[in-house]
Amino acid sequence: MQDINLLPQSEIVEQSKARVTSFSAVIAMIFLVLVALFSGYVFYMQSVSKKQISELDSKINASRARITAMADIEVTVRNLDKKYIGLQKVFTDRKKYSLLMTELRTRKPAGIGLDSLDLKEGKINITGSAEDYISIADFINSLLNNKFEGGIKELQGVFTSVSLNSVSMESSKNSIQFFIVVDFDLSKLK
Repeated sequence: MQDINLLPQSEIVEQSKARVTSFSAVIAMIFLVLVALFSGYVFYMQSVSKKQISELDSKINASRARITAMADIEVTVRNLDKKYIGLQKVFTDRKKYSLLMTELRTRKPAGIGLDSLDLKEGKINITGSAEDYISIADFINSLLNNKFEGGIKELQGVFTSVSLNSVSMESSKNSIQFFIVVDFDLSKLK
């Protein structure tokens, strides 16, 4: 037996249109739901991103406030660093004149008295008194002796030249006044 379809052709077309329309409506609803879900996700992610950005901004502002609060400390540290570098340079580049004075005192014979010392760059002007002329000669020779025993080893040869500028006898004190100029090597005083 065969099925006989008594429905007119226009009704069949209408039913097919109805089915296509209902199928399209379902697809549109599904698409609408997917678009709504995607839009919700986008809005959610945007709000999460804004929240993270605001948290990071607040952390940045807090860090900037801490940096600003430490500006005085930074200035103090920079100043201390400059002073430290300056002191370090002074200590490494300074001349050790105290060693020079110790060496001068070591080489001075017993009969010599030093009245004044005028220290200039590379020169010492010495004014003093002696018991006799031989003491003055011994003093000059000991200053010029590069192998002087009893002195500081690093300062051997520190005194490069000695010139006797004046000698005068002072009979009231029974002594001899002298004035000598001593040249010395600055490089040995480091």
